Amino acid sequence: MTKLATALLTALFKWAKSGFKTTPRSELTARQWQCHWCHQWIPSAYCGLGKCDECGCSGLKLRMATEKCPLGKW
Repeated sequence: MTKLATALLTALFKWAKSGFKTTPRSELTARQWQCHWCHQWIPSAYCGLGKCDECGCSGLKLRMATEKCPLGKW
């Protein structure tokens, strides 16, 4: 849990530093598709919102232009 919280705070800090730059719509759609078809994606987690078993994100990370997939998928 501590690792996940640290990763979230680091990502939020980077995102804030960028001026809260968001992922363009076309790129967001591509990211969502890649995550939802990945073997690390758990669709039933977080009450059906799903999450990545590798990094723990559930979707906010996809919208942050400053973030990357830890598996190199996007």
